[in-house]
Amino acid sequence: MRVKKNLLLFLLMQFFVVKAQKSMSHQELYWLRYYNQISFNKKWVWHNEVENRRFFKNNSQHQLVTHTHLHYKAFPNLDMALGLTYFLQSPQDPNSTSSFIVPEIRPFQEIAYTNSFTKRFALQQRIRVEERYIHKNDGKILQDGYNFNFRFRYRLQASFKLRKDDRNPQTIVKIGDELMINGGESVVYNQFDQNRFYAALEQEINKNVSIELSYINWYQQRSAGNQFFDRDIVRLTLYHKINLD
Repeated sequence: MRVKKNLLLFLLMQFFVVKAQKSMSHQELYWLRYYNQISFNKKWVWHNEVENRRFFKNNSQHQLVTHTHLHYKAFPNLDMALGLTYFLQSPQDPNSTSSFIVPEIRPFQEIAYTNSFTKRFALQQRIRVEERYIHKNDGKILQDGYNFNFRFRYRLQASFKLRKDDRNPQTIVKIGDELMINGGESVVYNQFDQNRFYAALEQEINKNVSIELSYINWYQQRSAGNQFFDRDIVRLTLYHKINLD
């Protein structure tokens, strides 16, 4: 019994030590995104995205992200893609007066599987592997070369159409979670990179245009290991589909 009490006391002490060493920064942001899909036929679709990410505080720039990815529908419920991300990272502090920007080039591959349980409800699982080339820097000046690491992402998303009739514009509710894990020799303290929980409401304007409003909670571990970001984000997305077939 004494051993169990000592073990419990030890675990409690470790918990409070970790909590004491853990540094948490809370931030609030808004993201504005344009998402374009060009369908060549039923098999091939080209996706393009541009997203501006800014802090509410001081309206400071945080990130500018562009994605381009070509998708191939191997089966009705299985989608595969190759893509490239160009990423510009501004200071992580909304009070910063620095205009220093760190570029990142990020090729990626992904596969997504969708279960359509009914005409209105679907569940999608997506696995994405990224190769991240982050420009070397000392926090003030860009240096020659790039740091490299892998990142593995798993996303689970559920979507539900509020209308039964597909002939009219749909209102779609989405909820999901995405876990991201780092890998590679340069990753020491932050194998866990981040987790994103989100809930969204998408409103179709017509068959080719829709608007989505979403909330994202972005929990991220920094490279030091004991520093974290807890971010509340509002995102507004304009979806635009172009059919060429």
